[in-house]
Amino acid sequence: MEKKISKLLKLGENIEIEIDNGESFLKMKSSILSVINDNRISIAMPIHKGKIYPIASEKRINIVFSKENKGTFYFTAEVVNRMEKENIKILLVKKISDIKHFQRRDFFRLSIVLNMDLEIIENGSPIKTIAAISKDISGGGLRLITKEKLPKDTVVKCIMDLDNDVVEPFGKVIRCSPQADSIIKYDVGICFTAIDESIRSKIISFIFKNQRKLRKKGLI
Repeated sequence: MEKKISKLLKLGENIEIEIDNGESFLKMKSSILSVINDNRISIAMPIHKGKIYPIASEKRINIVFSKENKGTFYFTAEVVNRMEKENIKILLVKKISDIKHFQRRDFFRLSIVLNMDLEIIENGSPIKTIAAISKDISGGGLRLITKEKLPKDTVVKCIMDLDNDVVEPFGKVIRCSPQADSIIKYDVGICFTAIDESIRSKIISFIFKNQRKLRKKGLI
């Protein structure tokens, strides 16, 4: 059964907005101002670095929210209009995808070695690209090794080839630990901070495909 906005969201509820600004994904706080129907809501214009972040009409955004004892949900929306009422800047948005629940299977980790590139992002712009090798991957992130130390919270674009299909999800470094007695010096954990659902689906399909291969070989 399709999940309905009116059953999950209410006035004043906190949400997160994820938006592709051309160089990286931004994740910003906002709140529900009104639930018009099961396809349209109004939300507060998000704040980024202490300032209101303007979002143009027709821009697509991801809306993410959590419900106690139910988990985290998300859907894609499109900005229909911008307005201002009583000095509050408002976005009117319409839902353009089903509301989805983060599944446990999204975070099943597949141990696999993949040569990949990491594009380092600073202030929304790429500054350099470094080589990396994956150790495992899931729908929520990946673990890799690299010769270069990456500080926690570094924003990266993960460029990888999944069976001749290149995907480029954005992520954030959540840990970076030195490896003893190794030419490749650092073990790095990446969490996908924002990811298009078509890309996540490709990653999960790739994981399941390789999982089936390993199971046939009796390796798992």
